[in-house]
Amino acid sequence: MHADYVEVVDRAVHGGLPLGQIADLAIRLAASGNRLDLAQADTADIASTGGPTSLSTLLCPPMLVAIGRRVPKLGVPGRPAGGVDVLGTIPGYRTALDVVAAEQVLAMCNYVHIDAGASFAPADAALFRYRQQVGAQAVPDLAIASLLSKKIAVGVKRVGLEVRVADHGNFGSDFAEARQASRKFCDVARILGMDAVCVLTDASRPFQPFVGRGEALLAFKLVLDGEENDWLAEHLDVCTTMVSTIGGAVEVDRRAMSSAAIRNIEAQGGSERRFREYANEIARRHGRPLIAEAAGYVRYDLGKLRNAVIQAQGASAGYADDAGVILKVRAGDRVEPKEELLSVRCPEAARLTFEAALRSAIEIDATPTGSPAAMEFVHV
Repeated sequence: MHADYVEVVDRAVHGGLPLGQIADLAIRLAASGNRLDLAQADTADIASTGGPTSLSTLLCPPMLVAIGRRVPKLGVPGRPAGGVDVLGTIPGYRTALDVVAAEQVLAMCNYVHIDAGASFAPADAALFRYRQQVGAQAVPDLAIASLLSKKIAVGVKRVGLEVRVADHGNFGSDFAEARQASRKFCDVARILGMDAVCVLTDASRPFQPFVGRGEALLAFKLVLDGEENDWLAEHLDVCTTMVSTIGGAVEVDRRAMSSAAIRNIEAQGGSERRFREYANEIARRHGRPLIAEAAGYVRYDLGKLRNAVIQAQGASAGYADDAGVILKVRAGDRVEPKEELLSVRCPEAARLTFEAALRSAIEIDATPTGSPAAMEFVHV
């Protein structure tokens, strides 16, 4: 890591950065690699601050395309089920594209989804890894620069950001801290010539039940086919609201969304057949339940749940996808002994360790939980 970036991280951790310095850092990170030169003003994207169970970075891009936006999307891989991580599990899908290939994909289907690294924003990818190593991932000023550098690199003009508010969040552990960081994000975006909206969501409980790369891909297939369950449908409604905040209050056509998603998969080297085959294989591998050992109300520690999935996913090259879960019980619901909490997918050799880690992420007690916080919107 370059000494200048190490110094910036230290200042951000110990005192914070002025708006102008955050904007300058975003520009420098974007300038470290190639850029897409998109003069049109119809580009848009919805990013997130990270955290498990929300599928906004996977579901929102084809929705935006369906309402007439172009979506050049640059992400940092490494999450249990970030958008680029999920698409990268599709056999043949290419996430590492150069400028020419990215422009060709965008011209074909108005949507390209690639990872930061060798071609685009390599300094941001390196800085992200360094932040993880030194415990500076959840520093809002650095997260803002990182997020906006990727929008600069691919020419996004209209930016939505899902701010996932929880103890494990990168924009603060509660809504007061998240509002402050969200206002700063919008201020910096304005300095950089972008229109920005932040949507604050309660990430203290699961947004939907499919947790893991393959599981998120299965959820994606169910949504595209109109076969989502009620819990996933509620999350889809939240994602639709996010799209409306930056793309205009129009109804998203499900067929157009599905068409946009499949066209992108095919343009980036995958195929509809392989996408569906792999999603169906994930569903078939979910045959083992994790059972409640006591009666009471269910709580999830999503930080522990995320870590359990990451540790069980494997360390193979590319987008490792050895493990995941499908939740059967919502946070706050009451269960009885022997009731199924979730189903597990993992190699047999890792099952006992994975199940123990999952149990440590689930608490069942006699106290009912309250309702989740409502969404909030921050415009500047």
